[in-house]
Amino acid sequence: IPFISADNAKSLYNFVRKEKPSNVLELGIGHCTSSAYIAAALRKNGKGHLTCVDLEEVRNHFKPSAEELLNELGLNDVVKIFRMKSGYNWFLHNEIKQQTKGGNQYCEPKYDLIIIDGPKNWTIDSSSFFLSDKLLKQKGWIIWDDYNWSYAKSNVEIIDRVDRRELDEQEKLIPHIKEIFHLLVMQHQDYGNFIIQEDSGWAWAQKINSETKTIKYSSSRSLKSFFSAALKKMNK
Repeated sequence: IPFISADNAKSLYNFVRKEKPSNVLELGIGHCTSSAYIAAALRKNGKGHLTCVDLEEVRNHFKPSAEELLNELGLNDVVKIFRMKSGYNWFLHNEIKQQTKGGNQYCEPKYDLIIIDGPKNWTIDSSSFFLSDKLLKQKGWIIWDDYNWSYAKSNVEIIDRVDRRELDEQEKLIPHIKEIFHLLVMQHQDYGNFIIQEDSGWAWAQKINSETKTIKYSSSRSLKSFFSAALKKMNK
């Protein structure tokens, strides 16, 4: 079941097993395949909860649906799915409002890990980062999918309610998530550790106060997968 590779699934599962987050938030879930790996890791840890958010209109678009897949795997007790009419930014609004304390003075962070895998659009997901940051705990991680994706690579005219025909050529050609990650996330004073996985299209950032920023370019693929792919390429 798409949309996560075996290597990415393994790295995500191992990360959750190692870091043992108490609260995980996933924005954009599709079939809920990556969610299942996260939930399985949380179950193995013996603690933790996953909150998933997606559009109501796509509930029946994916077969199996997220709800059906989690039910079949028996992971419903670890995961709660919220279906929104307008998108996950309004869910983030609700969470910030709920976590606002001290007479509207501050927002108490709630999540240890946040995964953003949605519209891949500068306007929408730049806001998603600002909102998610308020809910992410210190030393928590945020993961972006579709780091290299661009509208020019798609054959679909309307993607997550964004009509690419209304975008200028630069907006179509430049990967929006890459721009958000480099111009907003990496420049943010509260983020210091960055991992960019070009092969998987993933970008990681840790919320950590540090004057030194570290950037690591890595591969999500195992050596076994790397050599296997190389052999296949040689035999073509």
